[in-house]
Amino acid sequence: MLYCPAMSTLCDLLLLPFLLWLAAWRLLGDRNGWLAFLNAWAWWLLSAALPAGMAALWRRSRLASLLWGVGVAAFWLREYGWTLPALKNRTRIRRIEQIQTDTNPENPENPCPNSSFSLSLLTFNLLNNQRNLTPLLALVARETPDVLLFQECIPSHAAQLERGLAACYPHRLWLPAPEYGMGFGIASRLPFALTGFWQYPGFEPFATRVTIALPHPTISSSLLDLYCVQFISPTNEVRRVGPTALLRLRERQIDWVLAEIDRRQRPALVVGDWNTTEGSDAYRRVTAQLVDGWREAGNGPGWSWPRRLNPLVNSAALPVLRLDYALHTSRRFAPALAVAEMRVIQDALGSDHCPLLARVEMEEVRLF
Repeated sequence: MLYCPAMSTLCDLLLLPFLLWLAAWRLLGDRNGWLAFLNAWAWWLLSAALPAGMAALWRRSRLASLLWGVGVAAFWLREYGWTLPALKNRTRIRRIEQIQTDTNPENPENPCPNSSFSLSLLTFNLLNNQRNLTPLLALVARETPDVLLFQECIPSHAAQLERGLAACYPHRLWLPAPEYGMGFGIASRLPFALTGFWQYPGFEPFATRVTIALPHPTISSSLLDLYCVQFISPTNEVRRVGPTALLRLRERQIDWVLAEIDRRQRPALVVGDWNTTEGSDAYRRVTAQLVDGWREAGNGPGWSWPRRLNPLVNSAALPVLRLDYALHTSRRFAPALAVAEMRVIQDALGSDHCPLLARVEMEEVRLF
């Protein structure tokens, strides 16, 4: 390793703050809004700490430098190894092999093959500014998902989407909230009913639930709950209520949806803009109950924000955080859910978020 005094001094200065943050992250978690903001960048902080720590320790002790590298790398792999394509492909191969075993007619533990049904979803935070949505309609025509779920769907968006989607999506619901510049929109090829809508007084709506009637006659439960969510941003109303109050409000919103899933005892998908990353306490709490579809079937880190540098500079950007998710109840309820494919769409659509496209499989095993 080449020694550079200036670089080594910089690494020395960064090492102590990193150690303090790491201790706070593991011991305190999202104790307040400022810690939560730092924890949101955990992937980047851990990634930067590996070379920075090794450089800071190298001139003192090469052994200490190597031990640091091994330790931080092992911790990084435990927390974020799933973002590496090679590890993800190996996990996917094991999953495919398990599915093949489960559906093998010669498998004595499963004498009858699974009945299954596939549903494709597109979720997209539109960004609440007025613009022409023709590029989005072209994307929908190209990908042909079964269900579309929109966040920050303002009245001008709803009007364009109603005209552009009516021919191919007979079931549509627009719930703009113009007083907050927010709202939801859902368009589907399958029939659904609105079964839930939630909003705390004085703040924008954070979730809506529709129940979809599945057309597959061999699945015992023909209903699927689909939650379209946008939990409150850490920057919305921050001057009025403060970062910690916003953090607690977002956690209450997430807990409300989780409680609804437990109350309903029905297979469910929770899709949309969570305004949180994998470094948060909320993410760890959610993934103790739901399966993260990206970790199941995505490839790479799955970053979806910011696609544009709004509102500071209205120009394209490379996403560096994952704020958009599709999580599901897996095998907790019948039919079982699994994400078979998921990807981030990088088309320039005028939003600060990228759309996510997911293919969800529903299956049940009949034993006689």
